[in-house]
Amino acid sequence: MGAFGNSAYGARGRLVKFSYIVTALISILFSISCICYGIWLLARRSQYAELVSPSLYVDVGRILVIISILSIANYLVCFYAIFKEMRCIVTSCAVTSIVIAVMLIIGGLIGLNFRDQLTHYTPLNLKMLTSLRELYGTHDMKGITESWDALQSNFKCCGVNGTDDAQIWKTSKWYMHQKAPKSLIPESCCIPSEIDRCRSNPFDSSTTPPYYTKTCYEPLQNDLLHVMNVASWLCITNAIVQIIPSVASCWYSRLIRK
Repeated sequence: MGAFGNSAYGARGRLVKFSYIVTALISILFSISCICYGIWLLARRSQYAELVSPSLYVDVGRILVIISILSIANYLVCFYAIFKEMRCIVTSCAVTSIVIAVMLIIGGLIGLNFRDQLTHYTPLNLKMLTSLRELYGTHDMKGITESWDALQSNFKCCGVNGTDDAQIWKTSKWYMHQKAPKSLIPESCCIPSEIDRCRSNPFDSSTTPPYYTKTCYEPLQNDLLHVMNVASWLCITNAIVQIIPSVASCWYSRLIRK
């Protein structure tokens, strides 16, 4: 029994192996959740990237997806190496897990920095106002046009903020470059059931507005802050979860005697 006490075949080795398997499976499940959230973030929020340049939140979404996939692949290799008692590969997987954890922490810090910049330093309302007035509807800025249309349709809003609401569209180059009869606001501002009235006379004060009266700046900012808070802490938590199986695999590699 003493010969196996400090080997992979002893009680300690079996305990370390079992600990690795359990913690690695938990980490894999967490990585899958990170992949799902990252894919959702890229699919549902990357369309607003043109309005929030630099769009670091998109980079955080990519980090969540790519690094989590690498993490799962690393665990699968490590499972194989542990059951085959391939000491060198088990050690390499432990080191890889630590590198992956560092990359996830960097992704989380990027996300937290983006939130801080968006809250205190990035003049998002001015960027939105400039893109609306100067770039919306121009031939070489289709990305801006698509971003604004998606934003207004999805968030059911129109314009930038309280002082630059739907009326601001009448000061835009998009409005000025139209040929008569001119649309006063883009179709993405219109309530779908009121589209005809919205096209003809949206600012008729005698009736209920046929367009979205809520402005877009605060909903977009609050949404990005929330989304990035979740993504950042997913990155950091996933990094922490990586540590336990990496320690267990490193310990187990020392118990393998070949």
